[in-house]
Amino acid sequence: MALHGIPNDILNNLDPFALIILIPVFDLLLYPWLRRMGVRFTPIKRITLGFYTGCLAMIWAMVIQIYIYKDSDVGYNAYAGQPVSINVWAQTGSYVLLAISEILASITSLEYAFSKAPKNMRSLVMAFSLFMTAIASAIGEALNPLSGDPLLVWNYGVSAVLAGVGGTLFWLQFRGQDKEEDKLNMLPTGHVGTHAQQEEYEKRRNSVADNRS
Repeated sequence: MALHGIPNDILNNLDPFALIILIPVFDLLLYPWLRRMGVRFTPIKRITLGFYTGCLAMIWAMVIQIYIYKDSDVGYNAYAGQPVSINVWAQTGSYVLLAISEILASITSLEYAFSKAPKNMRSLVMAFSLFMTAIASAIGEALNPLSGDPLLVWNYGVSAVLAGVGGTLFWLQFRGQDKEEDKLNMLPTGHVGTHAQQEEYEKRRNSVADNRS
């Protein structure tokens, strides 16, 4: 691609740059604005949208790669030929969408794991959340054979499909959690087999239900 004097290191760091800029924008501007507008942008909705945003990032990268192969003088061995005329900044959208996906899905999942778990189980629940990240990394490693010419389009395409299907399955499985948002926020400290603790939880849950009605 045409660099126009842009260092390669800049491109490799577009994702962290976007995260540094967008995290305060989301926390200080977007989320408060949505609350003022009466939009209930719950964690389950954020994570689902994060999946779909990641899907869009991969579609963006796939389309750019198709045009790279199309413009290359050596076809599907583009990186062995002369740089194509496409401006390198065309990749920016993919990196920005990927950063938004991380904010909506990854960060929110850690927040959800911490805030919805009983107080004495937060470390365990967050460990399971991070374990899911490890599984995602393993899937990424499994796709490494597709990470070179002439299979890059397949690499991005498979990632897009996985993200889209994953987001849909996640929403279908956990959409009911939105209705229990307030109850889950009030989970007490867990004590297995303690009847008094269960009674306390039932009282708090009933109180929330009465207030909402």
